[in-house]
Amino acid sequence: MPKSGKAAATVILIFFGLLAFREWRLGPDGNLRLHFLSVGQGDSTLVILPSGQKIMIDGGPDWSALAEAGEKIPFLDRRIDLLVLSHPDKDHMLSFPEFLRRYEIGAILLAGVKDSNPKYLEILALSREKNIPVIIKKAGETLSLPDQVSLSLIWPPKHLPKTFGSDANEASLVMLFKWHDHRVLFTGDIGQKVETALVAAKADLKADILKIAHHGSRMSSATGFLVAVNPSLALISVGSDNTYGHPHPSIINRLNKLDIPVHRTDLSGSLLITWER
Repeated sequence: MPKSGKAAATVILIFFGLLAFREWRLGPDGNLRLHFLSVGQGDSTLVILPSGQKIMIDGGPDWSALAEAGEKIPFLDRRIDLLVLSHPDKDHMLSFPEFLRRYEIGAILLAGVKDSNPKYLEILALSREKNIPVIIKKAGETLSLPDQVSLSLIWPPKHLPKTFGSDANEASLVMLFKWHDHRVLFTGDIGQKVETALVAAKADLKADILKIAHHGSRMSSATGFLVAVNPSLALISVGSDNTYGHPHPSIINRLNKLDIPVHRTDLSGSLLITWER
């Protein structure tokens, strides 16, 4: 290699070394960060806790979640403390096998549904191979996490009624993420039938941020459900020019009528929410 090339390479190495040292020296700042990632027609959220622990909720339709998360996670940090898969649809999990290969994963939270999707089976196989604990939680259970963070499971119940059919969407994890007075409701791909059941059961749905179900499908986001959640912000994770017509105009109209602000990843990209202690 010419001397000029070696010098350039040395400068690059020094730069990244200083960057890594800076991040290590500064450490976590005590704030909680929610990165709602723009991954096209899919879902993925990276949560970084005040102590620096990391939670990945869904993994998107391709490797874009891997790239997006890599930009948010401190240089040289190769650990994610919890992977959460809302349900085994490809647009929520395709990057997870690669996360399992590239990162040290503390545990995986699943709804426990049976599915023959090859990527889902690969996730399960890699978990066994790497001795990663698999956590199955159902409605009524809570997963306590560091920094006074909790994930309260609202859906699915232990025994899903047959009236909800065999659609994996209806067995999506519905989770209330809580940190002090802050709340985010994650809904996977549930439809209005599940939403109506939750409202009828007087489930604890109130949240500051609502992750709109099923990318804004017209089959989700019933008015009664939106009123029960009463969010200050609705986030729609959706790909531009997708073939499904998401988000459906009726959903946008419904949110507008309820004066609920909307962030769409197809129009505005990723969104960072920072909560101070």
